[in-house]
Amino acid sequence: MKTYKERTQDILRRAEEKRKQRRKIRIASVGAICLSILVAVNLVLFIPYSTALPDVSAYKDSEYYGIICRLNELTYTPPRYKNNFDAWFSDLFSGSKVTPEINDAGTASDSESGYEEVTLNQEEGVIEGDLFKRTRTAFFYLNVAASDYKLQYYPISGQDTVLKAEYTIQAGENARFTGYDETAELYLNDAGTQATVVAPVMMNGRRYTVLIGLDVSDPENIAESGRSYVSGQYLSSRYTDGDFLIMNEFFVPNNPDFSDESQYLPQAGPEDALVSLPASNIFCPENAQAARYTVVCRVDGEDYSVDAHYAFLSYTQEIYVSESNIFLTCSYIDRYTEDNASNSVRKTDISCLSYGDTLTYRGTVTVNGSIKDQYSMDEKDGVLRVASTLRETVTPGGNGTVADFIGIAQNAAIWCIDLNDFSILGSLSDFAPAGEEITAAWFEGDAAYICTAETISYTDPVYIIDLSDPTNISVHTDTGIIEGYSTTLLPFTDGTLLGIGYGATRDELKIELYAETEKGLTGIDSFLLSPCDFSEEFKAYFLDAENGYVGLQVHDYGTSSAESEYYILLQFDGYGLVGEQKIPLPGTPDLCRGSIVEGFLYTFSDEGFAVTKIN
Repeated sequence: MKTYKERTQDILRRAEEKRKQRRKIRIASVGAICLSILVAVNLVLFIPYSTALPDVSAYKDSEYYGIICRLNELTYTPPRYKNNFDAWFSDLFSGSKVTPEINDAGTASDSESGYEEVTLNQEEGVIEGDLFKRTRTAFFYLNVAASDYKLQYYPISGQDTVLKAEYTIQAGENARFTGYDETAELYLNDAGTQATVVAPVMMNGRRYTVLIGLDVSDPENIAESGRSYVSGQYLSSRYTDGDFLIMNEFFVPNNPDFSDESQYLPQAGPEDALVSLPASNIFCPENAQAARYTVVCRVDGEDYSVDAHYAFLSYTQEIYVSESNIFLTCSYIDRYTEDNASNSVRKTDISCLSYGDTLTYRGTVTVNGSIKDQYSMDEKDGVLRVASTLRETVTPGGNGTVADFIGIAQNAAIWCIDLNDFSILGSLSDFAPAGEEITAAWFEGDAAYICTAETISYTDPVYIIDLSDPTNISVHTDTGIIEGYSTTLLPFTDGTLLGIGYGATRDELKIELYAETEKGLTGIDSFLLSPCDFSEEFKAYFLDAENGYVGLQVHDYGTSSAESEYYILLQFDGYGLVGEQKIPLPGTPDLCRGSIVEGFLYTFSDEGFAVTKIN
């Protein structure tokens, strides 16, 4: 039998063993808990975010399912961070967080009527919008300088002409006009009783083009008569056969909500009843690389209802409208490898829509080069003529260095395209000095008038291209290298050619007249003004080829500030540019307009108005 001491020691030993066992259990429990927490933290922090495309199968029964799938690919933005750890703590190690910039796009005269044409339209019968229009008895000028636009009414009364009435046009509730850098345009109907303002607006954070009808039958009591909207950013418009053609660009935001059609489909109609474009009227080019639509709408000129609605899933740079077709351009870079060198060639898709009784897609043709503006395209006798600037970049393959860079080839080309099958009938490439681009183009009859320049050096040749045989295009004549370059070319009075652009420097205005002589195309007179600022906007020029007038507003930095802003008018008298008149006219050069009526020059700007008797 154990003694009392032995029994006590045994009890203490067993108690110590139980205490150690309980401590092991506690340590194991805490360890298990910590391990579980660690595993959970790792799961929360380090499990990679999914980069798979969002599942859009829920929309498989929608007529837009094919479009949704394509847009899903084009708009999906992978997560910015790899996992939660990267998202929560990366800014601690990379400096202060920068708030990303939010893209707010997220979004001929008729003597029987009141209307008289003052805008120099590219195509007869296809009226272009402008900041001013006129009837037989009055001018209307759209002043877009303020946040609310103003339609100003000037009865034509010679030197007694004054601003008689002014109507303020508001953008609308939760909307604002986007400013004169995206200029609104004004139209008048044939009777001169209804004006239409086509303007870009931001409404509820998204871009729209609004058509605002104004009853101007009583110009001193103008009243709004209707509104209609087309979603997207305003590009261009025309008025023909009593209807409007509205061309927009609609941007689809990243990761759109496909349950909300307004986020990914162009819409049109009244503000409270916008209707999505049918899927059958959406064209998806194979090379579409941007989630943007070029949208074309035909809108009734009286009640502003949408007669037709069409869209291309691509963006457009320039738009030309002929008597029966709309041409949309989309430029891109074609990359390929040849002889161990990487090549990048600028190309342009030109898509054609006819706009007869309805809008109909006709076809697309691809040409090399980029197209400067609408005046670089022209349709004649079923043939589309196009002027483009060629550009190709060649770099070596492998481990080539900067020293191995081969270079950029740039030049000019003319293309003739058969609109029956969109085949290229003929072309003329590389007719300009190497390194030059097209700075001005105009087509007239069987001729193309082209100015090319290396804009850094301020020198140019001007060409007349013979297009009488579209399969055999040739240079008819040219000026050779001369100082300065034109941004506008126009056939002028007495068989001359007028060029407006730059002289020897960026701040020198040059207005030059060319004529064909035995030696070729030769400058016969020029007007120079330096230093000055002037507009490159074609519609900012007053061009009266029949009577030989040319006018525009300038900021003359060579005079005192009080006299530095004026409108200048010149006339060709058969020998040279004469009769220079300077009319004080403050304002923004792009927004200035001028017209001659019965011996008086009427000039308008965002800051003033002047009427002057012509010498």
